[in-house]
Amino acid sequence: MYELNGFDQIGGIADPEELQRKKHEEQTRGQKLDYLIHRTFAQSESGKELLEIWRDSLIMNPSVTPNSTQFQAGIEEGKKEIIRNILLTIKKVEADK
Repeated sequence: MYELNGFDQIGGIADPEELQRKKHEEQTRGQKLDYLIHRTFAQSESGKELLEIWRDSLIMNPSVTPNSTQFQAGIEEGKKEIIRNILLTIKKVEADK
């Protein structure tokens, strides 16, 4: 087992137990977030309806039009990415069941 000494903090060496604790917290938070997304958008009728509206209004429309700027196209693609991530999270949670 590695033991910390006073110089470890100077060199930026992190406590291995602290790193493990933070990693576990991040994993737990990620799993909780996935569960909440699934519960909100796959298990409730209002969530399903909202996701369908977003899918129709955002994903099915082009990000770039003849008059759009690069900035506008980036914003539109960002909106679509949020919806895609929700859909992928729902599939992931359902596959883990």
